[in-house]
Amino acid sequence: MSSHTPEQHGFAEPLMLEKIDNLFACGVGELVSLPQIVVVGDQSSGKSSVLERLIKKPLPRDSGLCTRFATQIIFRRAAREQVVVSIIPDQHASPEHSNRVKGWGRTISSLDSDTFKGIMQEAHEVMGLSSDSNGGIRKPTFSKDVLRLEISGPE
Repeated sequence: MSSHTPEQHGFAEPLMLEKIDNLFACGVGELVSLPQIVVVGDQSSGKSSVLERLIKKPLPRDSGLCTRFATQIIFRRAAREQVVVSIIPDQHASPEHSNRVKGWGRTISSLDSDTFKGIMQEAHEVMGLSSDSNGGIRKPTFSKDVLRLEISGPE
């Protein structure tokens, strides 16, 4: 049992965060409102700047990487920094697409702008989204899949 009370940590209490994440993973968020922060806005309205302040990491500023899918960021306290990246498939995705995106993932020791840019490019490809170099193949512009970043570290 923690020597700190929940009032001292608020939602930063590791046990509380784990319980909330487990509820999300079980789909309880569909039935009951669970605490979340959502950042929405028009293109170039400052969403990335808000997220940078929350995660304390620089995000890429490449116009070709404008986000075409939702991103879920989960924070964990841990002795060392680690970022686990995965994709949660749309609940109505085909079994083939669902298996492809579930099979992709990365675990990295830290998240800098270049690494994040590479992850975004890979996620676009795995989700099957259009790019400037599709060679005439028609692909979707947006995805209902969710890029999930689980950021762990001492801060």
